[in-house]
Amino acid sequence: MGADVFVGRQTELADICGLLGRAGHVTLTGVAGAGKSRLALHLAEPLERESPGYVHVVDLSETPDDILSLAEALAASFDRGSRGRERPDAPGEKHTADARGRSRRSAMETVVNELRGNPGLIVLDGCDRVAYTAGILVDRLLREVRGVRVLVTSRQPLGFPHENVYPIEGLPTRDAVDLLVTLAGDRLGEADPEDLCRRLDNLPLAIEMAAAAPDPASPRHGALHDALSLSYELCGPEERLVWARLSVFSGSFDAEAAQYVCDAGDLGPERVLDALLDLAARSVLSREQDGRGTRYRLLNAVRRYGAIRLDERGESDGTRRRHRDFFLSLAHRAALGWREDQLAWCRRIQPDLANIRLAVEYCYGRPGEAGKGLDLIASLWFLWICCGRHDTGYALLQRGLDLEHEPGPERTRALWVHTWMLIQHGDLEGAERTLAQCTTGTGEWDATAYISHFQAHLAVARGDLAEAMRLIKDARVGHRSAGDLFPGFLPTYVVVATALMLADRNEEAVSVLYEGRELCGSCGDYWTLARLDLLLAQAELSLGNTTAATASVRESLRGARLFDDTIALVEGIETFAVIAENDGDDTFATVLLGAGTVANGTVMAGIRRPPVLAGMLERSEARLRGRTDEKEYGRLIELGRATCLRTAVEHVLRGVVGPGDEAPEDD
Repeated sequence: MGADVFVGRQTELADICGLLGRAGHVTLTGVAGAGKSRLALHLAEPLERESPGYVHVVDLSETPDDILSLAEALAASFDRGSRGRERPDAPGEKHTADARGRSRRSAMETVVNELRGNPGLIVLDGCDRVAYTAGILVDRLLREVRGVRVLVTSRQPLGFPHENVYPIEGLPTRDAVDLLVTLAGDRLGEADPEDLCRRLDNLPLAIEMAAAAPDPASPRHGALHDALSLSYELCGPEERLVWARLSVFSGSFDAEAAQYVCDAGDLGPERVLDALLDLAARSVLSREQDGRGTRYRLLNAVRRYGAIRLDERGESDGTRRRHRDFFLSLAHRAALGWREDQLAWCRRIQPDLANIRLAVEYCYGRPGEAGKGLDLIASLWFLWICCGRHDTGYALLQRGLDLEHEPGPERTRALWVHTWMLIQHGDLEGAERTLAQCTTGTGEWDATAYISHFQAHLAVARGDLAEAMRLIKDARVGHRSAGDLFPGFLPTYVVVATALMLADRNEEAVSVLYEGRELCGSCGDYWTLARLDLLLAQAELSLGNTTAATASVRESLRGARLFDDTIALVEGIETFAVIAENDGDDTFATVLLGAGTVANGTVMAGIRRPPVLAGMLERSEARLRGRTDEKEYGRLIELGRATCLRTAVEHVLRGVVGPGDEAPEDD
């Protein structure tokens, strides 16, 4: 056991010691390079120092896979200290180098009898090649030797009854950075240690190899590659094939995606699923469980290794194409499913954002495929507009439109989504130019109602309220004729209500908004419902109904939070700041203004506030500045700027409180 640098792992050490004390054994599993051996040896070192001869470390990485060979290796360790020292013979027992000949007993009997007289800690390191056989050995030791403790390292469980498996993952980011900086020091130069550790999956072995390289920022992965080669060798043919094909994924993925992408007609979904489970058991894949189900992930190094193998098979492009086809099909299903169950599809699609981006990039990088990329992006319009992924969608959409100039339904849908996003940005000229490129009918999709709908949005923004009402009336007729409730008819309530409020017809706006809310609720359009609640809060506040306004803005924030609609969340915070100012809570109002200022510089960078809210904020801010000491106003603004968006939302939902006060529970 060496004196190499060891960082962190205090929680793991405590957990493992507890398990050893309670159950007598622990199997440390994890991907190659995760630091299983280093952790086991670090745990054993102080025990050996305190009680020499108590710890027996056996490296089984090269031991033949049979029970006699494993027992002999363990028996031989009794003639050495844990550091390889010769141990004096026990009284009355003559030492011999051959464990088979010791008192003519079998190696297993030797091990059992030796441990019965002096139970200690057995560390079986590197059981990857001999996992099943090692499981037989450990199970017998635990049954026959009272008080023995066994610590195992392996990339997969040993599989004996009641085995305690403890997965070892990469280091926490802070510890990973500490390890890298400690080992590499000034040789890191200008490299960002946190980014480098992230690219190395926070794996201790990868970090050590990077730190030892002449340029730590551009490490080679020789030792890790060799370790992964062993993992690959230990897999069966189907597991190797699935590992290679899984390398086309980015981030996490579910079993459905893996089965489609990995089955090229030679495996079948069930065999792919079996291979997934086996790879997870071997620590090649990590499994992630949440409320949405099970997802899988390849670490970066494991994915790179699989990509090398896939390229050697000549399957890279074909597998990437199946990956693209799966996510294009998923996007089409999501576009239809969103109309029936918005929240379910929002939660279903968001974890796949990295793979969606990768599928789009594949299309954009192939001649004649840009249209498919636009189709994928436009089909997932709700992800970009409703679910807080505005920047990602905007960038991908703009690139696709620059690549694909041929008229067609894909381009028309993409222009429609782009127009909506430009309106969100407040880029009226850009929205008008984009809208002008939309054709009214393409055979497969008639955009006439949407063109009128967006023209009404633009008229509201210009202040031409009469034209806006005329256009939105035409749009509503078109949407109703097409049976298009969402994203067609229901969002038109936003335009109608905004136009009425700008015309100071707030009572009519309230009536329209209640009508829209009822219809949204009955149709399951909870995203538009949250938007209407936000406008309702502003309309009620204009009428002096502070209590109703407060209830509505909270309902809006609850709904927007479900979709991670960051634009609506920021506007909700700012609306509540106006409510607090009108209600005389200047302290909280100013703090929320500060929080809104930061959010506008990040979440809403380049996005113009809606005209009704912009006017309200301007008036409230002027009144607050007039009533508050300049120094105190600045302090409260800075306090708000230090408050993250989620925290600010939570404060609003729990009650109007001053900073530092305990917020009451929300009813």
